[in-house]
Amino acid sequence: MEQPISEDLSVSSTAAPQGLVPVYHPSGTIRIENQVDGVASAYGTALYTGTPVKRTTDGTLIATATGADSCIGVFQGCQFTSSTKRFVLPYFPASQTYDAGSMIAYFTMDPQIIYEGQANATMASSTIGEGINLANSSQGSAYTGFSTQALNATTTGSTAATFQVLNIAPYPNNAWGDAYPIIRVKISTYQGQVA
Repeated sequence: MEQPISEDLSVSSTAAPQGLVPVYHPSGTIRIENQVDGVASAYGTALYTGTPVKRTTDGTLIATATGADSCIGVFQGCQFTSSTKRFVLPYFPASQTYDAGSMIAYFTMDPQIIYEGQANATMASSTIGEGINLANSSQGSAYTGFSTQALNATTTGSTAATFQVLNIAPYPNNAWGDAYPIIRVKISTYQGQVA
């Protein structure tokens, strides 16, 4: 069953981005992957639920950058042990250290998953099929654990981009031309290579 990005039916007129939310897979099941020590201990950038991620040279996950970049999926939380205390969090705190072998990162990693994200400005239906990137670097709320990243409403046309616009999300009070529309996207080219 598809889940809306927000229960606020006026969301397309309010800037309240939540990064990218996985909402659909042709099989009907969105699977969450996991990786032991999937984020490097002391990694300096916080990763939130909804933060797009890619692999770096050591195989761990890092935040996808703004502009055209590689992406393998979206961060979905983690658990780890630090100084004998176990933590289960919807985000990975910046510069967090953990006991080796204790960290499990959860993330999506399927090229067929469709995501929803909020654009940072008005978009038109003519952008369907065009490339789109993130409007801001990894950011979010330590209180909720959710990303507050938005999509950049200025699309890239047919040039390289991290994601591709599929359509507008089919929710009440969400339409092309709204101030902050909810857009459905997919990862442009499923790139498993390292950054």
